[in-house]
Amino acid sequence: MASGKANLIAFETSLSQRDIKYVELENAKQPAVRIGYSMQNMSHLDVFFWFDDDGETMHFGSGVIAHVPENKTDVALRAINDANVNYRWLSFFLDKDNDIVASGDQILSPDTVGDTCHELLTRTLNICDEAYTSFMKAIWS
Repeated sequence: MASGKANLIAFETSLSQRDIKYVELENAKQPAVRIGYSMQNMSHLDVFFWFDDDGETMHFGSGVIAHVPENKTDVALRAINDANVNYRWLSFFLDKDNDIVASGDQILSPDTVGDTCHELLTRTLNICDEAYTSFMKAIWS
């Protein structure tokens, strides 16, 4: 049976084989990694993967996609709802700091951890970069 640590190692191996830089989060409560990317529409995005100890599930999420000024919360929430209707694979939400972030969960198979996580990384980056323009239009219009 796989473990969270074994899944982390499998994903890190997959990232290394693809020459993708990552940082293992040493002080996390569970095995975790951070990958940072420069994007087309936004300057930078971090994506995090946390591997559950059961070895069968994991959680992934983005860093801050956009900060929402207090006076724009209503329009930002409408844009977030629209994004949640239009995109699959992850959910957008407004966190306690009024930042737009995204997250998702995944069931894992020990034989495909690296490929599954890489696919989730790619989808997360692409979706967040595309949705970013809608968020910016809502916030600054």
